[in-house]
Amino acid sequence: MLELIRPLSEREFGIYALSIDSPSVLDLCDFETGWISRDGSCVGVILRGPALLDRRALVLRRQIDARFVVTQDRVTSREPKAAAAEIAIAMRVGDPPEAIKPGVRRRPLLLDLRGRTPGEHFKLLTSTLNHRPALLALGEVYLAMPAPDANFVPDFQTANFDSRLWELYLLAAFREQGVKVAQETASPDFKIERDSHVCHVEAVTANTPGERVQGLTMPQQAPADLKERLLGAPAARFAKTLRSKLQREYQHLPHVTGEPFALALADFHAPGSMVWSREALPTYLYGILAQVEERPSGRVAVGTPVEQLSGDSGIPAGLFRDPAMAWLSAVIFSNAATLAKFNRMGFLAGWRPPGLSMRRQGVLFDRTPGALVPMQFDLDILSDEYAALWPHGEAWCVELEVYHNPLATRPMAFDLIPGATHWFELNGELVCSTVWEHQVLSSITNLAWSKDLMEAQRSARPSATENE
Repeated sequence: MLELIRPLSEREFGIYALSIDSPSVLDLCDFETGWISRDGSCVGVILRGPALLDRRALVLRRQIDARFVVTQDRVTSREPKAAAAEIAIAMRVGDPPEAIKPGVRRRPLLLDLRGRTPGEHFKLLTSTLNHRPALLALGEVYLAMPAPDANFVPDFQTANFDSRLWELYLLAAFREQGVKVAQETASPDFKIERDSHVCHVEAVTANTPGERVQGLTMPQQAPADLKERLLGAPAARFAKTLRSKLQREYQHLPHVTGEPFALALADFHAPGSMVWSREALPTYLYGILAQVEERPSGRVAVGTPVEQLSGDSGIPAGLFRDPAMAWLSAVIFSNAATLAKFNRMGFLAGWRPPGLSMRRQGVLFDRTPGALVPMQFDLDILSDEYAALWPHGEAWCVELEVYHNPLATRPMAFDLIPGATHWFELNGELVCSTVWEHQVLSSITNLAWSKDLMEAQRSARPSATENE
């Protein structure tokens, strides 16, 4: 039996564990050791609890739709080596997949086009060896979704790839933090819950007509003028996107009424736009223009109230200043819903085409008191230095941000998604709270192949740099 399984890393298990409906034993226990069948149909792990001898044996098996479900979760007093054979039996390698619960619709396969003409994003993902790690990671996160809607796969394969990628990223970022994620209604997209806290979340993306092809199109440069970057077209685009969603008045839906509600926003309006457009969002939400002033004591950051975005649009600045928007608890944002992010997470999980390497370079928020310039970094993602940027290495949620509405009648609890960076007003100033010492503001991921495999890679579509 043991020859039919192989060792499982903690990072690989972390992706499979996204299928576990939280909260679970994972909130209280740490990964100690694990195994996966060589056909990928079942997983067994030993989890170490708070006490020295407190261990649990957890087994996941795939259903007939390939989704992992928990088939065993029990206390064990055996040492890991002694428990290996016991877990291998519980994994039931070679047995048929688990049945789907009665009344549950079988989800379509993510790669089955069924005659559809694939979009450029989908072709890039599925036809390049560069993106093999992303493909495997995306597939597992899709299987982890509680109940993707009937249009999810057609959208992902064709014209709405970005929107569906954003939903997959949110699912991974939420579940990673022990958040229970439900998709029991058509709208909003998610209901998230942790401990006694709850919030409804609707995902929305800022787009432009046509398809923006990640990795194949030169990134669009940020406006050179700082005021234009913060108050100009990027802010106007965020405003129009958010207000379009808010017109649907989610607060009046019976299952949302009386509970917190948030919009989750990602920017896909231009190639590479998520690298620099982030700064415009808090400017629009809070109506505060961040600037640097020269004073006798040195350069200091100051916030200047603004009432209107620049340009001819006449859009008011300060969405959170509008009492009519008090039902909007928060806006969630990330610039990491990218193929680069999924590629790195898959690569870190061990899904590494031989000869492929990844380097990530960008800027980190400098939390040194008085610092106004971000720190630069350029690291191999498998290096110890890169892993040391975060307590357990790169996580899904390190780029996740929550902007809290100071006028919210039903505020979103900070503890609901503790791994996010939270922005809020305190004594009239915009401040942030985060568990991360290092927060990536923007980055690109550079892919390189060893020389002996360059010839093989030339036959695939190139994508040497990915932006986020």
